[in-house]
Amino acid sequence: MNTLVKIKFKNMIRYINILLILFGALNYAHGQSDGKFEQTDKGSHLAGGTISFNNTFTNKTNLFSGNLNPNYGYFFANNLAIGGVLSLTYSASPSNHSTLATLSPFVRYYIGPPKTCMFFGYASAGGGVQSNNNTSVGLYNFQVGPGFDYFVNKHVALEALMSYRGSKLARSGSDYSNNVGLLIGLQVFF
Repeated sequence: MNTLVKIKFKNMIRYINILLILFGALNYAHGQSDGKFEQTDKGSHLAGGTISFNNTFTNKTNLFSGNLNPNYGYFFANNLAIGGVLSLTYSASPSNHSTLATLSPFVRYYIGPPKTCMFFGYASAGGGVQSNNNTSVGLYNFQVGPGFDYFVNKHVALEALMSYRGSKLARSGSDYSNNVGLLIGLQVFF
């Protein structure tokens, strides 16, 4: 890995650690309340995010990419959350580097009553900007997939989301980019 990729990777790890500390502080601040609290009831909130890393090696080159997706949502009905997600991606190879930032509204629907393990469906669509070396171009994207939350306590859940993501640059002649991946994250419910 070149030096720039190592520096970016170390910075991303720092941000992840800061987010984990903040989520822990939120969880501690909420404590174990005496009142009845159901994570996915109407009027509840969720905040958190997912992260993924990918390192691809071939005999000619290597490609590193990292993705961070902080989100916030509000439950407008029992089990139905609507919110927004900011997706930040950095990719680097020896000959090229790119950054990607998108902002997308999302909807997620949890299946069944609140319990320790809950499955949900997820969908989002939005747009953003991709910067490659010295050029920037707009893009459109969407993401769908099933997810799973494991509640470690009443307010914090470890999350896995298997997603299909499609994106297209906003210039003529560009093809759709298709990506299937597993995102791992943390959600705080309050």
